[in-house]
Amino acid sequence: MDKTIFESRSIKQLHSLLKMGNFAVPKLQRAFVWNGLKAAKLLDSVYRGMPIGSLTIWDTSRKNKNLLRHSLHVLPPYEDHNKRIWFVLDGQQRLSVLYQIFEGGERINANHKTVDFDRVVFRVTEGDDNARFQYRKAVVGEWVPVKTILSPYWRTQLGWLTTGQLNRVRRCREALHEYSVPILRVTSEEIDEARELFIRINSLGTPLGAADRAFSRASKFDLREIAERTWARLPTSFQGLTHETLLQTRALLDGIKDVGERAMEEVVARWEKAIEGRHSTAKSFNSAWERQRRAIARSLDCLRLHFSVLDDGLLPSQYMVATLAVFFYHRQAQPTDRQLREIRKWFWMTALGQRYSGRGFRDNILSDALFFKRLSIKGVARFPLTERLDPNDLDRASYGQRSSIADALYCLMIRQKPRYVTNGHEIQLEEYASPANRKHKHHVFPKALLAGWGINARQANRVLNLCLISGEENSVFGARHPRNYLAATRERRYFARVMQSHLLPYDERSAIWDQSVHRGYKAFIKERRRLIVRAVEAAVGGAKLFQRA
Repeated sequence: MDKTIFESRSIKQLHSLLKMGNFAVPKLQRAFVWNGLKAAKLLDSVYRGMPIGSLTIWDTSRKNKNLLRHSLHVLPPYEDHNKRIWFVLDGQQRLSVLYQIFEGGERINANHKTVDFDRVVFRVTEGDDNARFQYRKAVVGEWVPVKTILSPYWRTQLGWLTTGQLNRVRRCREALHEYSVPILRVTSEEIDEARELFIRINSLGTPLGAADRAFSRASKFDLREIAERTWARLPTSFQGLTHETLLQTRALLDGIKDVGERAMEEVVARWEKAIEGRHSTAKSFNSAWERQRRAIARSLDCLRLHFSVLDDGLLPSQYMVATLAVFFYHRQAQPTDRQLREIRKWFWMTALGQRYSGRGFRDNILSDALFFKRLSIKGVARFPLTERLDPNDLDRASYGQRSSIADALYCLMIRQKPRYVTNGHEIQLEEYASPANRKHKHHVFPKALLAGWGINARQANRVLNLCLISGEENSVFGARHPRNYLAATRERRYFARVMQSHLLPYDERSAIWDQSVHRGYKAFIKERRRLIVRAVEAAVGGAKLFQRA
């Protein structure tokens, strides 16, 4: 670093500098993600004179202008008449709030949520027990917009307040204007030094993800913005996919034989080298990324249509999107029946076998990417069934705990098109199938019933003891034995169809009718496991995926 300067500026001075276009956000910096509640809490800290942290600024010449971020933040743009650029390496969220409270209005944060700064308000009534700032609608005589308080015309606009309330507004205005913000300003012309400083700073606070580290190393192109545009065009139900997933997909498509952060950094290194001084290569990268986006979209369609993965809350592993996208990247059409049969083997073996977690996950991901490339280009390839699944592993999936096995079992239940127990009609699952919404998951043997027989919650909460029914039916069934709550519909002609749709045993010898809860539950789990094994193997055309006892 050429020089390091410790200084401070009042919030009012910072606002003036921002209006002049001195500050800028570099491509390596993450976008504005704060919400209105955090903005209100920040102002409350300022008002009470509490420390809010310092800003870290990279002071550099205009030669590094190519590192400017042109979107995804709320600060005003850098103005070319300034000879120096003050890049914000740390404190962008705080600085954005301190600027925008003067301006007011709505801004969209990086999570695509609207933050209305006109709703950041100050309480003008007596009493200091509660917070002075909130994110809410203004209320006459009680809550006043901070933007109005900071306006040069505040006395005119708030002339209707009492003398005491005006005095509180004046003190608020002075506190916000005069608060001194510490600044660490580092002067350097080297991007590598600034990048290292950025990574070190963030490693001490909120840890940087692998994608953030990769983004910080891309100087020849704005990889973060490209990834953000791709993320924004994902279906709403799959916007839980991370930037890491998008970059891992790119790594697999580029043939990088690694997984995780090293693979993502290799993506950046390869394209940085290729793009340097070649505008045509930059266009090729954008074209390749758009083709990747379409491949991901087709992958999500395939997962939803053929495997009932309705949203990212049911996705056994985000790596599955990355590997499947390799297939659709090279085949820009729906799979043939033969190809789909192999994709089905891959899905159930990977999800139920937890192949993308634990030991060997890296090799599995890389080999699957090669398998999908062969399947797509050649049209034929067999997914290897080298190790069969252990059916006893299904017992480990638990209600309320996400796992690859649990997600796959929920998908399997949805795939059966379950029906209402009371009338036999098919349930519309689109609105409530995600594990995040628990109220529509029913314990076949109710937990309270099992607890009365000494069976603990962990045993009761097996996914094998769950089925998908409506909350209304769940509340009617209560804590009764299944033989009792099913008695009313057992003789109906649609009963068998209902039980089959839930993969539940129902013949006269089934353990579900056993009067002994302890003995019946243990036998029921074994019966349900057998039915699920058969359903999975039926889904792959009869291929034997499981070990036999």
